Amino acid sequence: MSNLNEQAQAAQFQEHKPGPVPSATDGGDTSGLTLAEREERELQQAVAMSLNQNLGHQESGITSISQTNFSKATRDHYDEGAWAMTLFNSSAQEIVISPDPADRRRIPDEPAFLRPSHDNLYLGGLLTILHSIPLAREALLLRKKLLPNYGHDPQWWNGQPINLPKIVTVQDVQDGNTDWDDIIHETQRLMAFLDSTSRAFGSADALSTLKIMSSYDAETNISRYLESWQESAVRADPGNQLATVFLSNAYKRPLTVYDTPIQKEFFTLDPYVEPNHGQTLYDVLDRTVWSDRPGEELDDVWLEHVAEILTIKLESSDPAKSVDVQIPAVFYPDRYLASCRDRARDFRARRLQVYDEISKLEKLMNRFSISKSVFHKGLGLRDILEKAAVATSLTLPKSVANGASELALTPEAAEAEAQRLATELRSLSSRIEGKLQELEDKKQKAVETLRSYSKFLTEPSDSPTESPHHRYTLRGVCTEPHIIYVLRPATLSDTGIATQNGPTADDNWQWWRISFSTEDAKARQAELNQAGRSAPNNADVVGYTAHKVREVEVLRAAREESKNVLLVYANANAMSVRVDPVPSELQAFVDADNQAFEAEFKEAYAEGLAGNQVSDTDIAIDHGRSSAIEPQNQETADRQVNVFDYEIPSLDDGTEPGQEMQERGGSGLLSAAGAIQPSQSMDSA
Repeated sequence: MSNLNEQAQAAQFQEHKPGPVPSATDGGDTSGLTLAEREERELQQAVAMSLNQNLGHQESGITSISQTNFSKATRDHYDEGAWAMTLFNSSAQEIVISPDPADRRRIPDEPAFLRPSHDNLYLGGLLTILHSIPLAREALLLRKKLLPNYGHDPQWWNGQPINLPKIVTVQDVQDGNTDWDDIIHETQRLMAFLDSTSRAFGSADALSTLKIMSSYDAETNISRYLESWQESAVRADPGNQLATVFLSNAYKRPLTVYDTPIQKEFFTLDPYVEPNHGQTLYDVLDRTVWSDRPGEELDDVWLEHVAEILTIKLESSDPAKSVDVQIPAVFYPDRYLASCRDRARDFRARRLQVYDEISKLEKLMNRFSISKSVFHKGLGLRDILEKAAVATSLTLPKSVANGASELALTPEAAEAEAQRLATELRSLSSRIEGKLQELEDKKQKAVETLRSYSKFLTEPSDSPTESPHHRYTLRGVCTEPHIIYVLRPATLSDTGIATQNGPTADDNWQWWRISFSTEDAKARQAELNQAGRSAPNNADVVGYTAHKVREVEVLRAAREESKNVLLVYANANAMSVRVDPVPSELQAFVDADNQAFEAEFKEAYAEGLAGNQVSDTDIAIDHGRSSAIEPQNQETADRQVNVFDYEIPSLDDGTEPGQEMQERGGSGLLSAAGAIQPSQSMDSA
């Protein structure tokens, strides 16, 4: 399509070719003009020359048959008259080809979700998880900062922003921040959308492209979103405690108890994950919060407040490996809190002693097992002693027999001496082996001690008065931007499944795995084909799958599935908040979007039905035709078959909004998934 536009523009340019550029001296007779008129004429000529100076030498007719080629500059030399640099379109966005309306309709009891955004990879997954946490949902709705009308755009669900007129203050204009509350209202739309949409999924693109959300790193933009939302929420409603539910505070005392502690606010924990097999989430956070090192004084660091919804982002130091961290389903942050500073300090000191002991044992083991000789590099002492014993048994008798040895020994005595030396070398090797085993046993005991220290304040106490008291449960995991594990309220069928598979985090909740990719589109296509329903075979369409999983599968995936993992924990208070319906203004917004989707669905269904329908009259005529005409009828029938030849319009082309996939030269296509009747609930809407 772009090539056709370029050819049309070229033809238009040739038809309206500008005439020769007048020169400065080609002004005609100016003798009859006044001085002011001559100056005005010369000024017009100069402006005309300036506007046309870049046209270059003009030729008539066809000057070249080569087409414009946009590609990387890979050659060593380019003719300046034959090539040029072009600017990158910073407003261009990746276009996602979504399934047909029939395949985008939300299945009853399945959770709706937000697909990943190009500008903020994990934002859609985070908001999908936060929506399932009652306190987070209530906070992000921010009911005291509502709009009377949230607007409408048929393509908002797919990332098209909604721009509404607004009243701004003089201070906002002076600060250059007239859209500070857009992040609040766009988040409200998304929370309401996830509540009661009839679509299977939506998009957070309109949110991620806000000016307040601009960032250079699409992977670490989660903290930026939470921070920006809190700033706007506090500004909109300063006394609302819900505005700070994602905020945590850490303190560090610089030198002495008399110094003022340094405060650090954070919205996500981003610890560095070292490649240590078998480590737990607590081990990773210990290194991040305390950074204890043997031989150095312990830093006085603690968490003054932990957010009620805690977000942790793990990233493996080895891009080729998963994070390999044991993720607990229940997390206790008490060991880092101010109330446990003294106990934690004692635990940290004892742990450093064990680390120091392990370091000394490893040095001794290396001393006894590794040769420092350049000639035996890579060999252990045991191997060297064994080789020396064998060499002594063979070499010493031969040296005495050949007269090469300085020892005055008979051959029998030399043989006996060789055996004695070999026995002594092997005895020394055995003693070293025993010593190494003894050191290894001590090291294992020290490691077990470390593991017991790692469990410090990580399990519930038998006494209700003893720590830990702050219990957080895992509510969601993102192993990839397009893979979400979310804990949702369970239905009656989910409760039966949980009982059969053993206890879960809570029998009233059910884990779901949601994935959005081209591979998921193929998986769903295979399911449709297996069920006897045809489906379009388009490798570019991005589909989704959603199915129930067990908690053990979620924890395993968090550990082994990816090198980047997003974890969301929530405490009991965050889960005990009552879930109220969304405000009527937001419900009206979702209802309008549902009506637009229902109209799109019905239109696609009607067009697909009309394209596939054959009347009884046509059938009678077909039976009455001769065999000579049948091939022509077959060609006509072939042209009536739906073909999935899609044309994706640009988001900035200014066309009327509609279905994102249109047939070239025709109207929208219905998925060949079968005749799905519109639901009664949507008809009533």
